Amino acid sequence: MTSSAVLSEPQSAVSLKNILLATDFSAASEKAFSYAVAMARRHGAKITLVHVIPPESVSFAPAPPAERQRYEEERQLESLASRSELNQIRHEAILRAGSVGSVLSSVMREQEIDLVILATHGRSGLKKLVLGSVAEEVVRKAECPVLTVGPHIDTTLGSSGKFSRILFATDFHSASAKALEYAVFLANEPETKLILLHVMPPTALPGPGQSFHDEQAINAWQANVRANIAEKLQKLLPPTVRLASEPEYVVSFDFIVDGIVKEAAARRADLIIAGAKRPVFVKAFAHSLGGVSYEVIRRAKCPVLTVSA
Repeated sequence: MTSSAVLSEPQSAVSLKNILLATDFSAASEKAFSYAVAMARRHGAKITLVHVIPPESVSFAPAPPAERQRYEEERQLESLASRSELNQIRHEAILRAGSVGSVLSSVMREQEIDLVILATHGRSGLKKLVLGSVAEEVVRKAECPVLTVGPHIDTTLGSSGKFSRILFATDFHSASAKALEYAVFLANEPETKLILLHVMPPTALPGPGQSFHDEQAINAWQANVRANIAEKLQKLLPPTVRLASEPEYVVSFDFIVDGIVKEAAARRADLIIAGAKRPVFVKAFAHSLGGVSYEVIRRAKCPVLTVSA
């Protein structure tokens, strides 16, 4: 299809009019700033710049006096808010002290935020245990979508603010339905390709007497599964949806995180979108879809939009 993108549905439920950019003034946050500016220009959104002064953390270096620290961070936030890139973009700056997750949650409610954008340093292991993971906490708690700019992203969103190749990863869970709305909304642009992906994790072959050493049986089984899941992927898009570019349907056989990261790289995706069911208990997070999303965030070479339900 070569015609301009048209959604035949009366109105999209997606809104990107209020963007929260969480910043710690790091190089990683600079990339997130670029995404926030580009998307705000594209969608006519307001940006709320938020910096949180967290409670004292474990450190071997003496901390500066609280008043001096607050003054220095106020100056940095004022400098960020006066950047020329924000000209003609509605914006305000908020500086608060407290738990990062709690402060951001409060601001989200106060400002009726539609989208949170933040960077992650991709910490893991002991460093993650000591310092915690702000991005992981925000992804878990946020009631709106979170666009996370990971540590391996080399490029930023162009001045057009438009993504050109969007990979939507789904496990067909109900949480994916909400994420699909954002995938369709952002893909509803000329020259934007939507790729729908389902990753089949390693599993035993069905039927008696079959083994993974039987290459012919494996190929036949995979071909059958791929055809069935591709058909299921196609049915996710309502018949009323018309996109400028024909969507692509991909079925991968791999571990879930590996499969998503590999397919995104192979297909040159500049955005990954995934739904995540918010866990009831915090301890369940590592084993939930949210945990999978965070691992994708840490490893992906493009931003990840996580939509919780």
